[in-house]
Amino acid sequence: MKRPRVAAVGGYMAYFETVMGPDARRQRTAHLDQVTAPLSAFADVSNLGLLVNPADAARLVELVGRDRPDVLLIVPTMATPPGPMLSVIEAAGVPVVIACGHDLHAIGADYDKAALCRHSVNVGATMVESLMRRRGLVPTTVVGDIGDAVFHERVATAVRAAHLAAQMKGLRLGRLGLPMPGYDHVGLTLEEAADSDIMLVDVPLADWAARVAAVTPEQVETFLATELPALAPPGTVIGRDQNWRRAARLAVALARLSADEGLNAGSLTCRGDFGLGLPDGSIGCLATSIMTARGIPFSATGDLLVAVAMLMGRGLGGATLYCELDAIDRDTDRFLVANTGEGDFAWTPEGGRCVIRPAGSHSGTEVPGLVIEHDLDTGPATMVGAALDRSRGMRLTLAAMEGRVPGPATTGLRVTHGWFETNHRPAVRAMERWIATGATHHGALSRGHLAEGLSWLARQAGFGLEMVDG
Repeated sequence: MKRPRVAAVGGYMAYFETVMGPDARRQRTAHLDQVTAPLSAFADVSNLGLLVNPADAARLVELVGRDRPDVLLIVPTMATPPGPMLSVIEAAGVPVVIACGHDLHAIGADYDKAALCRHSVNVGATMVESLMRRRGLVPTTVVGDIGDAVFHERVATAVRAAHLAAQMKGLRLGRLGLPMPGYDHVGLTLEEAADSDIMLVDVPLADWAARVAAVTPEQVETFLATELPALAPPGTVIGRDQNWRRAARLAVALARLSADEGLNAGSLTCRGDFGLGLPDGSIGCLATSIMTARGIPFSATGDLLVAVAMLMGRGLGGATLYCELDAIDRDTDRFLVANTGEGDFAWTPEGGRCVIRPAGSHSGTEVPGLVIEHDLDTGPATMVGAALDRSRGMRLTLAAMEGRVPGPATTGLRVTHGWFETNHRPAVRAMERWIATGATHHGALSRGHLAEGLSWLARQAGFGLEMVDG
């Protein structure tokens, strides 16, 4: 995904400057810098300095109105009169994160009025959010110790969630084929998508067929020789048969379509006219996996809801796997998660195994194309889902169930799969709770514990959220 563009503004109250002393602005600017600097690891940050006086407010209003960052980061460095800050917030018109970082560890006998003013970040954060709420605006406020890595990690998650929330309004979701027959729970109509501010981009079969047919042999060879090895994990074993160029041609066409249409995510129903039904067609596991690796997640079978879940899971956690909560191993109380050939190379651990092989019967039935099997990195994970639950409202409802990937699963499957151990135990009760969220039967197993980030995202995007808690 694109790096979010973040504009950071520090809150300040000049009224107390004489109390704090002549070094006050330098100290509070250093506070702003300390909160802001770690974000540069994944975002393009413009540190716009302190809002001290009306001239600063006018300057900041002009800057954010002209440059329109993706996220506005407000850092109260002390008590912060919210009126001038609100003018900047409204001029930006983007999601807001308030980072309330404490730089005081102990209050002793030397704690005086100057210290009280310098360390009034709680007051500043409360002031800003209070006025925003009065105006119908919903920020995400993160409170923590400025010297604690966890605080900075949570601020980073809040920024990622805000960036994703901004993308939800006008999200361009590509539909290549209707859901498989009988899968009435996974698709979206134009009206249903619009209710959640999503733009459904319907790709006609004739257009898609023409795009696939227009892919040249040279483009296929370039993809197989350079693009695929660059995206796949080092040491990936790629099996070649008479059909592997068919799968590559779909991958090239899907990448070009996504770029031309400005898609954020989508779904390819490849076991019909849009895949196997094409002249020299194939299943789309390679094509959709390549798009997911490029940060534009694609699901299969027309499940547009889980495509949205994949976008969120990958945006927050960096890796997402289109899969299902399959059988439960009762001896270990774990889910087996698997699919019919898709993957996300970013899930593969360093030195892990990745095989791209002819589909054969590994994809559930004998079909032309390629399927992917790669290891899953161990550690925290979250199953992310999405539902259109009209019992809760007209907009999407997200679902989150945290747990961990404990290690590889030894089975006879030759597609990507692994164990998922939920925090909510036993697994049968977790499954019962998951079904009650209304999510589709596909899910997006994503790296990290993402429930908090999803709650922030859902709140700012106006979506519901159902969590299966531990």
